[in-house]
Amino acid sequence: MSAAASIRIEAINSPQAFEEFARLPYQVYADREAWWPPDIRNEVDLLSGRTLTAPYLDLQPFCAWSGVRLVARVSAVINRRYISHWGQQLGQLIHFEAAAGEDAAVGAMLTRAMEWLARGKMESVRSGFAAFLDYPYAIDNYGSLPSFLLRGNPEYYHRYLKDAGFETEKGQIDYTAALTPEALARYARMVEAARAGGVAVMSWREYGFLAAVDAWTEVTNAAFVRHWGWNPITRDEVRPMMGPLHGTAVGDLSMVAVARREVVGVVFSVPDLSPALAQVRPGVKLHPERGGGTRGALINIGVLERARGRGVALAMAARSFMTMARNRMRYAGYTLVLDDNWPSRRTAMALGARATGNFVTYRRAL
Repeated sequence: MSAAASIRIEAINSPQAFEEFARLPYQVYADREAWWPPDIRNEVDLLSGRTLTAPYLDLQPFCAWSGVRLVARVSAVINRRYISHWGQQLGQLIHFEAAAGEDAAVGAMLTRAMEWLARGKMESVRSGFAAFLDYPYAIDNYGSLPSFLLRGNPEYYHRYLKDAGFETEKGQIDYTAALTPEALARYARMVEAARAGGVAVMSWREYGFLAAVDAWTEVTNAAFVRHWGWNPITRDEVRPMMGPLHGTAVGDLSMVAVARREVVGVVFSVPDLSPALAQVRPGVKLHPERGGGTRGALINIGVLERARGRGVALAMAARSFMTMARNRMRYAGYTLVLDDNWPSRRTAMALGARATGNFVTYRRAL
């Protein structure tokens, strides 16, 4: 039997197949010293249509087998909320993972997924960014543990996607700041400058955690309304996702900025989650700026347009980083910044952060 004859592509729809789909990364990353494993249950729930986002997502997962071995997976997604918001017939390919040396199987699978999107009247397809669903592809630091939520994909993924006709659409940067005494003193001045200008920065716990979650939703929707790749979210979707974090360090590290009794800025930050969530080979010691309990991460920052230019973003990030340092973290991530988002890049540089990871998102016409 030829290699091509042994390739099988299937659109999967059963609970057992969803489970096998969700566990493929354990095969792909088995040789890694450290990586972020998938949340199996959440992934299976998404594939099964049991999430709050299900009403506006059409989703079809595909798998590729070479002989009896599962070698690749991907989900084709039509996000009707994204399409309505941007007026683009853009489909998305998420969950892409594949074993090495399986060019024919991966190519056939991606073709099948794109044909499904084309039948759904999509005119183009993106892979590597979908709000809350997908993250960009790493183009450096292969083999290292990436920042929380970000991909640590193998380098050969780019060949698979380029062979399937994709082009680079956007670049993104992951920044890291060292929390030195000099940096912390500068951060304190940033917070004080904002306070003198009438902007109070407080933690989600100080503001009221659940009220802060709702404020985060509303400010993020407004601040990101024309931000590439974003689509609106609702309180009903965000509360179950963030509410359970109430008793964690997220409540102390995440910030709101208040001016004249109105929340004008928000930050969502997390502690170093690598000790709890990362798959780390026994005996491996992570570099301190990568994890191991010493690297917090600012995941999201947004400021209402009318409050920009007043140091609000700097003050929120600065206080978040100061709190990380008080919690014995030595580094802070500032994640993830589009290459062409110069206001956010300038904020990162003003915080003393340096680029420590680069990522890309792909797109092609259908």
